[in-house]
Amino acid sequence: MKTSATKTLPEGYTHARTLDLRQTKNLILVNLFGLILLIVSWIGFAGLANALHPGSMNFSFSSDNIGGALISLLVFVMVIVVMLVVHEGFHGLCFWLFTKTRPLFAFKGIYAYAAAPDWFLPKGQYLITGLAPLVGITVICVALMAVLPAWWMSPLVWMLVLNTSGACGDLWMVYWLLRSPSDVLARDKGDVLEFYTSDNNLI
Repeated sequence: MKTSATKTLPEGYTHARTLDLRQTKNLILVNLFGLILLIVSWIGFAGLANALHPGSMNFSFSSDNIGGALISLLVFVMVIVVMLVVHEGFHGLCFWLFTKTRPLFAFKGIYAYAAAPDWFLPKGQYLITGLAPLVGITVICVALMAVLPAWWMSPLVWMLVLNTSGACGDLWMVYWLLRSPSDVLARDKGDVLEFYTSDNNLI
């Protein structure tokens, strides 16, 4: 069983499964999962923010406050950009640590990705890579919520919510990885993930 990333598929390994986010059915299912995560995470993280700083997540809008609304919109856009960069940065950092080579970064339509298309990663390394942005950003932002003033709560909550819902594809791939044999190798091409196993451990 391989315990480190490799560019050469070991002898006796064969392609077992492909998860392709470009396929319409998969894209719809993952986006529906993402919508559920969006709703659940908003309820949870907004509730946490209000518990730490009462009233910090109560919103109101009026025609007299258009300037404030525009500022809020600008902050929201900035949060999206920062979230995408940091989220894929976590993936990229893991790929770099495990392969010692620069990962591939790309932006396609409504999503961005980091990938290592020339490498086969063992189960443990790919689990870390897949979950790193969700765990890392959640821990950092929740810790910041506990120490920063109330006006930081809105961007931090949006960062948490967008990161959690944006991890729907990662969690989908991790789900299938967890169901795979311990000797599985994963090749991440960004929007396509391929699993390879030994002949006696086909998925």
